[in-house]
Amino acid sequence: MELTNEKIIQAKKFNSKIFPIYKLFAWDLLFYYSISFLFLTQNKGLSASQVLFAEAFYPIFKLVSQIPCVNIIEIIGKRKSLILGNISVALGILFLILGSGISSAIIFNIITAFGYSIKGIGEATILSDFVQDEEHPRTAYADLDGKGSSYWYCFDGITAFFCGFLYVFNNYLPIILSLVSALIGALISFKFLPYQDENVRETLDETKSFKSYVHDLKVAFKHIFKSDRLKALILFSGMFYALLLVRSTIASSLFTEIGISEEYFGVIFAVLTLLSGISSRYQEYFHKKFRNKLLTYFSLAFSISMVVIGLTAIISDNFIFSIIIILFAYAVQYIIKGPYYTLQKRYLNSFSTPSMSPKIFSADVLVEGIFGAVMYWIASFLLSFINTSTTIVILGCIFTIAFIFVLDYMRTRIGLKPEEYKKSDIYFTEVH
Repeated sequence: MELTNEKIIQAKKFNSKIFPIYKLFAWDLLFYYSISFLFLTQNKGLSASQVLFAEAFYPIFKLVSQIPCVNIIEIIGKRKSLILGNISVALGILFLILGSGISSAIIFNIITAFGYSIKGIGEATILSDFVQDEEHPRTAYADLDGKGSSYWYCFDGITAFFCGFLYVFNNYLPIILSLVSALIGALISFKFLPYQDENVRETLDETKSFKSYVHDLKVAFKHIFKSDRLKALILFSGMFYALLLVRSTIASSLFTEIGISEEYFGVIFAVLTLLSGISSRYQEYFHKKFRNKLLTYFSLAFSISMVVIGLTAIISDNFIFSIIIILFAYAVQYIIKGPYYTLQKRYLNSFSTPSMSPKIFSADVLVEGIFGAVMYWIASFLLSFINTSTTIVILGCIFTIAFIFVLDYMRTRIGLKPEEYKKSDIYFTEVH
């Protein structure tokens, strides 16, 4: 069926309305993170070091799957790619439930890496399409994305609250509920109405050559990395992503180390996730309040809080005092995490075009995958020899020093007025 301009506009409006609900179920795993460490160590027989080793396959395969995922999106379309990505995530969880040992954790991370890789590119670009006709598309993008993020954080907080108790009742019950949530996300992705011009799709169908797409992507990446602004942003994004990636697993390991009961894992993560949900609704406030200093405050506050957490666990003999300081520091991290993802995508998408946005987001995910994999390997190596609290201190110190250098590099490249940027920083053309 041919899509008229009127039908395309109506489809985009409808899709915009359901996108926050879609993101509620599909943005990330529900019922999982607060008990994942316990599930993998107690039910799959993994050590803390092995958990991180298995999780390293996630960023590695997100990295490997980037070029094929962009290829898939351009061939089958953004809507169908979203459906494929959500089904892949559900299959990954099913393998984790049915498998055993470290192999089940590795397969889970490989399959979900592909799913979230194609979803990560598809969701960012499909939302850009939905709002491109709005009067202020960047603000509309941030509002819709932030709304969806807030829904997810709040619902994740509620589910996390009960996760510990559900886990004690039945170790597999939270993981099964995570599978159910992923399936709901997949079903909602079917509800997005087609909005892409089929005439344009026919042109793409005539040139399905994988070599052609790889060639175009290589040229696009060269074009992207000629921009000092994008290079600085993507470098920062890779580092911050690596820091966020291991935070949940290391936090669970630390809670186990200092003697927090299993049933309270979910309660703690619920409160922390609720803070993320609240702060994500105020992403515009953070952007206007801190402007070009926002990434500086976010990164240094996050890395320094890691040092505080680790030192408190090492030095303090008072359990109550340790818990108060550690949870306060984690609260700071979760408040930062809430608006960060939306603002990061907003900054990456600035000055871009709909055709170049997928390449920019793909380049970002590639760098995040490299940094994430290295981070997992380092953390896994450290946990093989030293305890969790000391590992957290070492990682916090490394990232604090690294961020100082990266922020200095960014100082003359990010947060400038449009007229202060070089043309290569803000003008992107499609490659042929």
